Amino acid sequence: MRRRPLAAALAAACAGTLLAACGAAGATDSLPAGTKEGGELVYATDREPTCLDPHNNGDMPQTYIARQYLDSLVSMQADGSVVPWLADSWEISEDGRTYDFTLKQGVEFTDGEPFDAEAVVANFEQIMDPATQSSTDLLYLSPYFDSAEAVSEHVVRIHLKRPYSPLLTVLSQAFFGIESPKAMARGLEENCQSPVGTGPFVVSEWKRGREVVMHRNENYTSAPADAKHQGPAYLEKVTWRFLKDNTARFGALQSGRAHAIFNVPPESVPTATADPTISTDDFVHAGVPFSLDLNTEGPALSDVRVRKAVVHASDARGIVESAYAGVFPYEGNSISSGTPTYDETFHEPYPYDEDTANALLDDAGWTGRDEEGYRTKDGKTLTLRLPYNSDPGETPPADLTIYQNFQAVEKRVGVEVELIPADAATMTAVKQDPAKYDIQGRYWNSPTPNVMYIKYSQETLDIDNGQNVSRVADEELDETLLEAAATTDPAEQDALYTAAQERLTAQAWHIPLYPIQTRLATRSDLVEGIWIEPSEGEPVLHDAYLLREGL
Repeated sequence: MRRRPLAAALAAACAGTLLAACGAAGATDSLPAGTKEGGELVYATDREPTCLDPHNNGDMPQTYIARQYLDSLVSMQADGSVVPWLADSWEISEDGRTYDFTLKQGVEFTDGEPFDAEAVVANFEQIMDPATQSSTDLLYLSPYFDSAEAVSEHVVRIHLKRPYSPLLTVLSQAFFGIESPKAMARGLEENCQSPVGTGPFVVSEWKRGREVVMHRNENYTSAPADAKHQGPAYLEKVTWRFLKDNTARFGALQSGRAHAIFNVPPESVPTATADPTISTDDFVHAGVPFSLDLNTEGPALSDVRVRKAVVHASDARGIVESAYAGVFPYEGNSISSGTPTYDETFHEPYPYDEDTANALLDDAGWTGRDEEGYRTKDGKTLTLRLPYNSDPGETPPADLTIYQNFQAVEKRVGVEVELIPADAATMTAVKQDPAKYDIQGRYWNSPTPNVMYIKYSQETLDIDNGQNVSRVADEELDETLLEAAATTDPAEQDALYTAAQERLTAQAWHIPLYPIQTRLATRSDLVEGIWIEPSEGEPVLHDAYLLREGL
């Protein structure tokens, strides 16, 4: 059994310990000889955010771009440790329920407003206000957060309802980027269009459906301790372009019209790998892998025998390998292999087994057959509805292939899977109404194994924002995960999170398929210095610099 150690930051967050700035970079070094100073970098991605403010909703396209103009209180490193950013240091009370953050001084938002404790308090108040619709942030904080107060001009105190050892790791994400209170006061609509932070770039223009243009913050002084350099960004301008079409996006990279792209299409990986001018970087996200969540409130999937039959019949490994040709590996655990405390014991808990699936379905009473060979019970066909977003940016071709393969293999045991393409608005309605679906394809990127609580707890179900689409709760699982969040002992956390993986696996609430990855490709003959930060896999452009113009 192989385990990944829990993030060092969680163990270090022991009672009464003062954590101060460490490893801060020195003064800005001169760029390498021959480097082009300033200039414009074009970054192309497949998905456009619905809002540029990651406090509103909270989806991955938001956090990727928000990293460029919002700073966070702390920064997470690859080994899981947490280092200073907008907070120079922090102190945690012995009971783990109070965090005092001492803030960096002399920092301003790009609208001229001062960054201070009152600004941080305003951010937490905005996040926790239901009107902000901070679905992601609320799921992280609601079970734990009580209040925030300004102790002094540069010290902010966070009060928790219960201990929450992953808090520092959670706050390192761009979802919790700190915004100007003056800008937030403009209202959600305007703040979505042009949020204001303290970051290395400033949002200049959002051309809907095409691109977001950002310019350098010439007064930037608040880079994190793990940045490659301090001071303003090397780049003068960033154009964040939206190219949903895989061929067009990869073609832009090949031609030099884009310096870097996100989500290298699976079919283009061999070409990218063989091209000496293209450099690729794959980052495996922590969290819940892309999975088929099973709605346990449905008449068929409320029976654990049926759920286990569907999982055994899914040939999860086979349908992933067929669709992604090895670009994404199969992962059958409830958490991704990139997650701290991942236990490979649960890597493939329900291997493909038609005989077992058939026996389970027989035992559950689905013994009849209709004219097409699908199983029936009490005159009803065993039909499972799987709606999906028809936008190729949301459901890429390989994921659609997975759905189609899943439909085909389930038919072998008499289970009908109905694939239902839908637009974004319809999918939002589906997510909120368990009567409209039986299965949904979902994932949740998170730097903490406590993501299992976010996805499958009673509290998440009560918040009812459509993330617990399996419609499940288990008292034993909840207690285990709350206990894990309350302790800072690494061995105890490891044991508790392993127990949670075992408990969650036994429920067969979902069919894990593959870990989400950031697949970044750059024209290494044109640009250097882009790196992927590890809390959410976002590209960091503050340290990037051009070697020469594009072709």
